[in-house]
Amino acid sequence: DAAGLLPFTSAFVCFLAYFALQVIYARRKYKISPPETTGHPEFERIFRAQVNCSEYFPIFVSLLWVAGIFFHQG
Repeated sequence: DAAGLLPFTSAFVCFLAYFALQVIYARRKYKISPPETTGHPEFERIFRAQVNCSEYFPIFVSLLWVAGIFFHQG
């Protein structure tokens, strides 16, 4: 059932928003203006975590929904 996939998708969208906010806070803390992506090592770790999640989100959601629709128990 596709309705069961919605909470997982929504939760992952919330995680993406959380990571984006962490990048904003880190930019302010370490005084790194966009579009710069280098600076303090802690900022770079936070930024990479956010970028990695953003890069893999479309793949994750596509596979989740395809598997949920075509391979569900019903």
